[in-house]
Amino acid sequence: MALVKNSFDVIRTKLNKYPGGKVLLEKDDNSGIARIILDHPERCNALSGHMMVELRDCVEDLETWVTGKGVILTGWGTNFCSGADLNFARASSPQDGFDMSVWMQDVLVRLQKLPLVSCCLVHGASIGGGSELSVFCDYIVAADDVKYGFVQGKMGITTAWGGGTRLALRVGQRKALDLLLTSKVMNARECFGFGIVDAIVSSERALHEVTEWFSKKLRHEREVIRVLLWKETFLLRFEEYVSAISTIK
Repeated sequence: MALVKNSFDVIRTKLNKYPGGKVLLEKDDNSGIARIILDHPERCNALSGHMMVELRDCVEDLETWVTGKGVILTGWGTNFCSGADLNFARASSPQDGFDMSVWMQDVLVRLQKLPLVSCCLVHGASIGGGSELSVFCDYIVAADDVKYGFVQGKMGITTAWGGGTRLALRVGQRKALDLLLTSKVMNARECFGFGIVDAIVSSERALHEVTEWFSKKLRHEREVIRVLLWKETFLLRFEEYVSAISTIK
């Protein structure tokens, strides 16, 4: 366990060498809704190394938020997220890239396992790693101006943060494979038809509308929500177990 912690400490130090942007966390104890905001608008909210560290810190903070019910992940300004900052990617070595993938996989799995209902608001550019971020949330809501796609294949890379697997769990293996192979960029209605997003809101009032929509999912007491989340996670793992067992001959 200490070896794992030491390894992540080393990766944290590496990532912090690549500055740019920030990740903000806002918590409302009255509503029980938090917001994680990706703030790097000059790069379409692409994640720098430093932002990846701050994203992990935000998730860790929410793991112990005793009054929380839900969290909304969104981007500052007109875009959600365009993935990893290419300036960071160009400056890093292959080992740095591997370490970054390990880091982000861990962060996103922890986001998925939070004792909170999660919702991602995708708007504007929501491509590549941005799309990967979204599928780790329980709900995805699209603004009507969204451009959404798993475009990694066009760049000669894979969904290194685990988003391909999460996409398949969300829409099914065949649909996920089609999106990954074609690198198709979709609008809001196409995303809804594909089963990726759960609702569409207007881009002019996106944050207000998604908060209103999301609040309706959080009417139960916090303890009830946490038990329901635990059961959902347990059932998902059980289904994966049954699926794996069925392939054994």
